[in-house]
Amino acid sequence: MPIIHLDMDYFFGACEELRHPEFKGRPLVVGTSPEKDKHKGVVQTCNYEARAFGIRSGMPTAQAFKLHADLVYLQEDYDYYDGMSRKVHDLLRGYNFPIEQMSIDEFAIDLGSMGYEEAERLSGEIKGRIRKELGLPCTIGISCGKVFAKMVCDDAKPDGLKTVREDEVREFLSEKGVGKLPGIGKKTEERLHEIGIEKIGDIAKANVIELMDRFGIFGKEMYELANGIDESKVIEKYDVLSIGREATLDEPTRDAVKINSKLSELAHTVKEEVDKKGFTFKTIGVKVRFQDFTEKVKSRSLQNYSNSEELMYRTAVDMIAALIGGKEEYVRKVGVRVSSFSGGKGQKRLF
Repeated sequence: MPIIHLDMDYFFGACEELRHPEFKGRPLVVGTSPEKDKHKGVVQTCNYEARAFGIRSGMPTAQAFKLHADLVYLQEDYDYYDGMSRKVHDLLRGYNFPIEQMSIDEFAIDLGSMGYEEAERLSGEIKGRIRKELGLPCTIGISCGKVFAKMVCDDAKPDGLKTVREDEVREFLSEKGVGKLPGIGKKTEERLHEIGIEKIGDIAKANVIELMDRFGIFGKEMYELANGIDESKVIEKYDVLSIGREATLDEPTRDAVKINSKLSELAHTVKEEVDKKGFTFKTIGVKVRFQDFTEKVKSRSLQNYSNSEELMYRTAVDMIAALIGGKEEYVRKVGVRVSSFSGGKGQKRLF
C-alpha cells in the first residue's frame, strides 16, 4: 500500500521565480522583512543557487548577505504562496485519492492497493503536470507509510522521484544518523548518542524495553520505525459544520499579549457569526502556524453547550499556549473555530 510524500522544492523561492523569471539562476532569498529592512529579518527560504553559498532557511538575513552580498532579496508574500498551494492541492484532488496536507508545501497521498510500478508512473505524471501547468518543481518519495515516504522524499531532493518498498526500508534506514528519523530532535539525538546509538540501524538492534524505560512510549515508536514498521496513515481533514476565523499576526512573535489580543478579535468575530446562525457550540478548536510554516491544531469539548465569547476566548488562550510551549519558532498565524452545534434558526435554543 504505497504512500506518496510530495514536497514542493524551495516553494516560496520557486513561486517568486515564476513571477520574476529575470531572477531565475541568480541566488535568491525570500525573507520576513521589507526590502528597506532586509538585513533585519530571517530567511524563509532560498533557491539552490543561494544554498551553494551556505545560506539556509531560518538564518538571519544579515548573515545571508555576509555569505553572498549580491543576493536577490524579496519579502515574503504569503497570500500568493497560499494561492499557489491551493492550486497544487486542487490538482492532486483531481486524482481522487485521500490527501493530507502536511504544510503549505507538503502533501501525503494514500494510493491504496496500487502497486509500486503504477505508483511510480502516477508520480511521474503528477510531477510533470505540476511543472507544466503550474510552472513549479517538486520532489516525490514513495514508500509504505507517511514517515518513510517523507524520508524517501527528503533523500530524493531536489526535483527527484524515488521509491523504497517494504522489503527495502530497513536497509534504506540503517546507515542514516538517528537525527534523520522524524520526531527525534536535538535533545533526543544527544541522549541516544550518550548510550552509543548513532545510526537508525543501532535503534533497530537495541532492546525495546530499555528504550521505553529511557524514552517512554516514543522509545517503542523509534524501535518500530527503525525496524521498518510505519503505521502512520493519511488523514484527510474536513471542516464539517464549523465556524472559524484565522488571522496573520502583524509580525511573527511569541509575545503572549499580542497573540492573545488577536485571539480575542477572532473569538469576537466567531461569536458574531454563531449568534447570526442561532447556534450554541460544544467544541472549541484552535490552530497555530509557526514561522517555519508548520501547523498545530488542538480542540476541546465542553461539558455543556455554550455561546459564551469569554469561554471561547479563555479556552483558546489555554490551548494555544499549550501548542506554542513545545516549539521554539515564532508564531505567525492563529485561528479559532467552534463546532458540534445545537440550535439554529428555526430551532429551539438550549441556552
